[in-house]
Amino acid sequence: MRQLRPVPAEENAADIGLAARLRPRFAQPVILVDPDDPVIGGPTCLVEVCDRLAVIYGKCSAHHQRWIEDGRPDDVHAWAVTAPANRRWLQQPPKCAIESCRRSRREHGLCHSHAHRWHREGRPDLPEWIASGGGSPLPTGLGCRFPECGLEAEGEAGLCVHHRNRWVRADRPPLKSWLLGCATFGQDRFDLRALPEPLRLEIAYAIQCRVDERRTITRPYSIRRLLRALPGAGVGSLLDRSPEEWMSYLGFSSERGHIERRFLLDAIGYLRDVVEGVGWDAEFPRDVWLLRRLGFPGRDARFRFAAIEPLWLRRLTKRWARWRLSTGVAVATVGADIRAITLFAQSFPVLRTGPEALTRQVIEIHLAHLAERFPNPKSRTGQLSSLAGLLRATRQHGWEPRLAPQVDLFPEDYPRLMRGAPRALPEVVMAQLEHPDNLVRFADPRGRLLARILMNTGLRVGDGSKLRLDCVVRDGQGAPYLRYTNHKMRRDAFVPIDTDLAEAIATQQQAVLAEFSDPVFLLPRANRNPEGKVAFSTSTFRGQLREWLRICGVRDERGRPVHVTPHQWRHTFGTRMINNEVPQETVRRLLDHDSHAMTAHYARLSDTTIRQQWERARKVNIAGEQLAVNSGTLADAVWMKNNLARAKMALPNGYCALPLQQKCEFANACLTCPVFVTTAEFLPQHRHQLEQTQALIAQADHNGHQRLAETNRTVEKNLLAIINGLTIEGSCCGTGGSCTCSPTEDPNAC
Repeated sequence: MRQLRPVPAEENAADIGLAARLRPRFAQPVILVDPDDPVIGGPTCLVEVCDRLAVIYGKCSAHHQRWIEDGRPDDVHAWAVTAPANRRWLQQPPKCAIESCRRSRREHGLCHSHAHRWHREGRPDLPEWIASGGGSPLPTGLGCRFPECGLEAEGEAGLCVHHRNRWVRADRPPLKSWLLGCATFGQDRFDLRALPEPLRLEIAYAIQCRVDERRTITRPYSIRRLLRALPGAGVGSLLDRSPEEWMSYLGFSSERGHIERRFLLDAIGYLRDVVEGVGWDAEFPRDVWLLRRLGFPGRDARFRFAAIEPLWLRRLTKRWARWRLSTGVAVATVGADIRAITLFAQSFPVLRTGPEALTRQVIEIHLAHLAERFPNPKSRTGQLSSLAGLLRATRQHGWEPRLAPQVDLFPEDYPRLMRGAPRALPEVVMAQLEHPDNLVRFADPRGRLLARILMNTGLRVGDGSKLRLDCVVRDGQGAPYLRYTNHKMRRDAFVPIDTDLAEAIATQQQAVLAEFSDPVFLLPRANRNPEGKVAFSTSTFRGQLREWLRICGVRDERGRPVHVTPHQWRHTFGTRMINNEVPQETVRRLLDHDSHAMTAHYARLSDTTIRQQWERARKVNIAGEQLAVNSGTLADAVWMKNNLARAKMALPNGYCALPLQQKCEFANACLTCPVFVTTAEFLPQHRHQLEQTQALIAQADHNGHQRLAETNRTVEKNLLAIINGLTIEGSCCGTGGSCTCSPTEDPNAC
């Protein structure tokens, strides 16, 4: 953990204006919890008259204890209907029996004044005396200051006798604080009354920031121990001590007190943001950038430049990093660049003398050092690319005129990369991973669905984990497609999926909608995500994958445990497509590669001509109806789906438009299948099959085989519709079914 200096005492909560930053709701000494708030709220207690949060088996802590005292009844819901509220002691105290009196009852059912009057009059018959009104009315006083008390105040405290006695038994605490505690008794609350004023404002500001971030659930019971420990620390502000000193004082560690520990660290971070400022103007001059101050996600993510000792190189690196972030380069990529420049600067102390010390000789020595330190050519290439990018940007933007123009990295400086074979998993391993009995052993349903998506579509794990809730779309024939964002290429893409996977996604959609009111992602993160606005973590999935492989005992051909990475499923998907004779262009679009060179790992084929023929031909279904031409964003995905089916099932008289991953419930009866598609090139086969079908019907009728005749009449009907649909005006080149042009010829030449 980075050592942080304690902020001077003069920079306290008042000086940094926390009181003005707090909204009225959080400026109170007792912050009430709204159960509907996704951060500090939550499900309420089963008891209908209780508004407190459920913390133990659906009950608040008080009602859970009462349920135990009542003998732990089995029917908890029936018990909850009759259970009383936690505010019993706040009920209206009894008043004087005299109707016109509004003072607290003391002895004989009378207030102190009426009891004294009754004694003074010789203690007449009490019921008659009460009915007569007890003499002249007493002077009317102010109401009791206790909330919702309808009695008159008696004495300097401004309380009725009943509530004054309670206040005295509480050892006469500050009256305003005591009244506030009584008014909020039985409600979930952050009670900050015991904290000194600057510290109270700081904790309140931290709670407000947590609520505004809407990321980390922060309920009163989770930080109650911290709030009780802070008053005894002897400080007025959280900034009076460093985080390390606070951890030592409170005894917090990553294993013990982690919830309070995280809250305390966040609170200190929020205060430092106020003191030190946020945004580029405040953060750029610093040698450690907190990315959350620059609007990037990540609670503790930071860029460190202090280890780049040549000040001129540090300034260049910071300027380059700011430019790269502003152009949308990923934070992880920029971080890797900074680490590479740091390593370069630490290797050459001579660079401290100025930019003139950076020569071609220094570059060549750096190449030798990298070859020794990074034997892997790919790792060495990353180091060189970072340095080359900084030098190129410096010259391009004129950031450092003293840098020699000949100082550069050339293509010959980079190591030669070996282009290896695709890292596809063996089929014996995939058979184990895809087995239903193993899939159900994946503990997290979200991780199980993500694994199925990656195995069936070849998506990158980052794209699969960030699928939107409405990620399934369908074409005109009802075939499902997965819509996703290719974050590497920064574009939307589609890939066909089977109906089983579409149904699993629909089930997950319903589960997410039941959990969140307005979710964004299909696979939301389980923690620090009260509104479902944060996607499933890829690092969490990788950990779940390792545990799943261990539980299932997945082994290779030699019986050894296998190590599987999510990206290997992408290689496996592409390899399977090529093995199924799917053309390279289709594989490229399925994997959404930006160039053919990426897909060349799998095959060297193209299907552009075949697609043009397919789109030009007139296509009809079994009813003879012409199919609409797919266009727009789904056009490429529909063509990929058709190509998958053509590669797997070749028919003598048409094409099956069923997705490759889906089983056909019609077996070989394609002429009665609703997803059968055909074109005019198969007219001779259709006419020949019609003649055979009609002869078979005639023979069945002659022999009295009515069932066989009826079955073939359906085929006859569909064949007639298909032939009529293909021979009407406008098919192919406009000459009807008599056209004899080849499918590869230009129809305008007929």
